Amino acid sequence: MAWLRRRQQLGQAAVPEDVPLREFIETYWRLHATPNLAATTRALYAHIWEKHISDRLGDYGVREITPRLIVRFRADLEEARVPSPTVIKAMTIVQSILTFAIREELVEYNAAAAVKKPRYDRTREPHIFTPDDVEQMRAKVALRDATLISVLAYSGPRPEEAVRRLAWGDIGEQAIRYIDTKRHHVRYTPILTPLAHDLKEWFVASGQPGPHTPVFPAENGDFWDADDWRNWRKRIWLGEPERAKKGRAKPVPARPGCAPPGTRPRDLRSSFITLRIYEGIPLTQIGREVGTSVRMIELHYAGVIANWNGKRVPSERLIRAARAKSGRGMDAEKSRRRSSG
Repeated sequence: MAWLRRRQQLGQAAVPEDVPLREFIETYWRLHATPNLAATTRALYAHIWEKHISDRLGDYGVREITPRLIVRFRADLEEARVPSPTVIKAMTIVQSILTFAIREELVEYNAAAAVKKPRYDRTREPHIFTPDDVEQMRAKVALRDATLISVLAYSGPRPEEAVRRLAWGDIGEQAIRYIDTKRHHVRYTPILTPLAHDLKEWFVASGQPGPHTPVFPAENGDFWDADDWRNWRKRIWLGEPERAKKGRAKPVPARPGCAPPGTRPRDLRSSFITLRIYEGIPLTQIGREVGTSVRMIELHYAGVIANWNGKRVPSERLIRAARAKSGRGMDAEKSRRRSSG
């Protein structure tokens, strides 16, 4: 290896011999993935590595991975009918590993970066929830769940940003402090007045907890984990029955889900984004408020933008109108929940 001898002649540290990718992934995981990636991202990376990357590339040395090999890796995935988003993610993971290999001075360039990824064709468009839709859902659930739906719909966080990171100390008088799960940045989203009322009611009902207490605590008082979120989505959102537990002969009967069939809790982001578009807020500002790019807003909300008549309608007016239409103005809604609680 002439280049290795040359480094030694120049007095530079010797570079370790090539290692199989399946061994190098352990170093990548320990020094890069664990300290820098969110738990949910690591779980996704681990799943895609085991299912799509390990058997195809794991036995190759890191230095053996060339653009030619990556081209064939992509072709193999596509021939196996792996969905395009997963192919893109698998190629992104390999590119990330090779970027780390450059920092470890194991390779001098990133072979994966030279290969074009497939075009991303979204297989599912987000469901656009109107304030009327949101209020109908909130009317079907208890106070905690109604408040969670309100937070998701009227401030636009990703669900995990609300149930896994949001504490009462993040709720200000004018804005909510969110920690972006994708970019790991802090952002501030303005609090609409109806949402402020909902949060205040839930704060009082929760016993006025301290600033470090989760806004939506799990049964153990901590932030939700993946199981807590999965259970909420199945039982509250979809209305699936709760499984039988030890000491309980039968499962809890299913109740009707609060959401329309085929929708996801993450779709509630669409409500806030749509409200802000109709309010005439610049897309750059909306992007900062919800932690996404203008390009993504233009891509996924092209229909909303195209059908807007240009008349600015305050978000709070639309929410109040939806609550008045359903007979659940703020005062009436509070009375109903207190009587049912």
